[in-house]
Amino acid sequence: MCVDANAGIRAQARAQAAAKDARYASESLKFFNRETTLERTQQQNVIGFSRDQSDAYAQAVATIGKGRKRVEDATRAYFATMSVDEGGRSRRFGKLKYQGLLAKNAEVESTIQNVLGRNMAYSQEGARRVFQVKQAQAREALGIRPEYGAPVMLPPTNRLGGALQIASQVVGIVSGVGSIKESFSDIKLKENVQKVGTSPQGYNIYEFNYKGSDTRFRGAMAQDVIKKNPMAVGIDQNYLTVDYSKIDVPMEVV
Repeated sequence: MCVDANAGIRAQARAQAAAKDARYASESLKFFNRETTLERTQQQNVIGFSRDQSDAYAQAVATIGKGRKRVEDATRAYFATMSVDEGGRSRRFGKLKYQGLLAKNAEVESTIQNVLGRNMAYSQEGARRVFQVKQAQAREALGIRPEYGAPVMLPPTNRLGGALQIASQVVGIVSGVGSIKESFSDIKLKENVQKVGTSPQGYNIYEFNYKGSDTRFRGAMAQDVIKKNPMAVGIDQNYLTVDYSKIDVPMEVV
């Protein structure tokens, strides 16, 4: 016989806790998968950033090579068109050619300086910003770690309340048939107890009501019966019962 008045809400609390545990486990697994994706994405972003920097440097080296080739071609052209120094116009022509060579060399050197300086800085800064944006997007996709939240509280057992429920059922039974064979008769379940007599076999007779009920009963007290006839006393959920068929005191509604 279950006399836990909170059995239903305790079962409901256990079900809620199990459902909450399942949700938390599911969300934790999803977060773990996102963490794995984040780590992989960040590694790919680092590789991409390194490649962007390498590409910028390779492009700069290629541009420098082209510039050096132009200087080389211009130098060869200069020496190929040099004429014998015949004085006058020939010397002036040679000077102009040489000035052109110097100008071409200066142009190439300026381009190289831009490629290795300002343009390289622009490329590196652009690669760094792209890298930072991708890292931020990857971290944003991770989301927030799931929180378990407040635990589901398990209500305590309420065996006293359950016993009182049973006692209230006794009221209906006794009212219908006039007496009952076995009943909760523990003094802990009763109040307003008054001794009203003694049976021929020497059992004390009391009038009382069960806690939480106004109905008055007349019967024995388990704590008294156990002293005279232990076989007439039982225990159910830590409360004493009396088998009224084994004593000469009836259990009845007053």
